[in-house]
Amino acid sequence: CSMKRLLIALVLFSVVNNATAQDEGYQPGFKKQNLYLGAGLNAGFFQGWILGINPEAGYSVTRFLDLGLATNFNYITQNSGPELTFRFRTLGAGPYVRVWIANQFFVTAQYEYNFTRATSISSGVKTISNFEAPSLLVGGGYGNRFIGSSQFFTTIMIDVTRNINSPYYDAVNNVSLPVFRTGFLFYLPSKEQRIERQKQRLERRGR
Repeated sequence: CSMKRLLIALVLFSVVNNATAQDEGYQPGFKKQNLYLGAGLNAGFFQGWILGINPEAGYSVTRFLDLGLATNFNYITQNSGPELTFRFRTLGAGPYVRVWIANQFFVTAQYEYNFTRATSISSGVKTISNFEAPSLLVGGGYGNRFIGSSQFFTTIMIDVTRNINSPYYDAVNNVSLPVFRTGFLFYLPSKEQRIERQKQRLERRGR
């Protein structure tokens, strides 16, 4: 029991220490400098590949919690032997939550609703179809988060809905495709930061 208590204490200390080290810029209540903008790159490989871009905007609600809205533009290929190939172009968006649990690690969940244009090529014959589906991506990742300045993250997620029309679902082998994302985010400057930057520009001009 004493060992369990010690481990719990160490975990709690790690969480608190992480919050103190990384989140000195956090301001309670609604503050402009808690808002951030940025984009990520989306990639995946499983009998084909996924490439995409994910612009996003969010808000650091607490020292541990980010809420935001992400969009996605993906191009996906899936191959089933030499006679059957799939090509997908997707457009989607949805809210996400990112919880920073300890040190530089986080868990995340994102709901998306995706619109897909699919092209299947079978023995040289093309068939085009359009469909839509929800996705719920869950996973975890690693990053650096300095509220009031910037964020960097890398994450791996899977779609747990198992919807065959999901762009993250392999319709040939009936498995969820792992999704890798990495991105850079930048917080909006506070009034004090804008004034300081303006002073620095004026000083450089005066030299």
